[in-house]
Amino acid sequence: MKPPRSDLGALGRTARALVSAVTLPELARGALEEMCGTLGFEVAALYLPAADGRPALERLAAAGAAREPCDRLVFDAEAWQLAVQGDAPLLMRDRGGWLMEHPFTPPADNWLVLPLGDHLGVVIAEPAGAVGPESGTVLRLLGDLLGAGIATARLRQELERTAVERERLRLAAEVHDGLAQDLAVAIREVALLDSRPAPAVAEASRERLRAAVGAAHGIVRSRLTGMVAPPALGGLRPALEELCERFGHRGLQVRLECDAELPELPPPVAAAALRVVSEALANVERHADADGAALAARRDGDRLRLVVEDGGRGFATAAGPEQGHFGLLLMRERARAAGGSVTVDSAPETGTRVTLDLPAGRS
Repeated sequence: MKPPRSDLGALGRTARALVSAVTLPELARGALEEMCGTLGFEVAALYLPAADGRPALERLAAAGAAREPCDRLVFDAEAWQLAVQGDAPLLMRDRGGWLMEHPFTPPADNWLVLPLGDHLGVVIAEPAGAVGPESGTVLRLLGDLLGAGIATARLRQELERTAVERERLRLAAEVHDGLAQDLAVAIREVALLDSRPAPAVAEASRERLRAAVGAAHGIVRSRLTGMVAPPALGGLRPALEELCERFGHRGLQVRLECDAELPELPPPVAAAALRVVSEALANVERHADADGAALAARRDGDRLRLVVEDGGRGFATAAGPEQGHFGLLLMRERARAAGGSVTVDSAPETGTRVTLDLPAGRS
């Protein structure tokens, strides 16, 4: 038999909540309120697996005020495996000791357990009356929607955590690869000046101090400019031209060679391209001791290749995170996240070439 319209409305409202910008507790409370209002539950509560990994569930949200749900449910692991095998709510009576202790204060004569899956959680509720076939169907559907919401929220949290970690890595790279080194030089020179050295030594120290402070100031200004400056309108080529112009104002002349028409990249891929190229040019500026650099952008089938090349001092082995240098690691991570890759070719006194390979879409 088709559920009544009020039941269908509850399903629709819960489904819409799943795609709205709400937190997991807000989503859970909304779904529990729908269960109470539509199915006549006196009280309903959602429990999720405990963070400590023990066979226990911790309450996340509740709706209804007839009884107080406990904060934590401890259950028998083997009994729980049997309980989550079926897709029907489990009707419990009295203490329900075969699965878990009674969850409500004061105790309820009848209560039900709706497992949401082996690793998702469980809904505990007290029905006001008998749970018929139609109500049981709606309850299972609401439980499925709530389970999907929990899985989606966990995925969203993981994505947000990954984004935060990537941003932390970016900030670490920008601090360790430039600012921290200049400030360390400044601290060393201040300590030397505090020791009251000979006038000639003091003057040389002040010159190094001025240079370190100036370099630190330049790094901060350039990073802030890179963070707040929006990409140029009109596609990738204008954005690359603006980037080269920006480095030119800072003293690094960059020769740009582009195809007449570059592909229109999705925003995340375009952002990765500009970030990696900017980091590569910043490395030339800071470390290469080069007169200038060349930037080439070419389409090769369904790939876009951007090459930053200089004729500076080069290196035999690139410094990595263990030496406090995160720039190359960060460039590769950004390219990988956009479906691309970064390769670096260098040797002492022969310069360095950084090649960024990205998906360009169809021709």
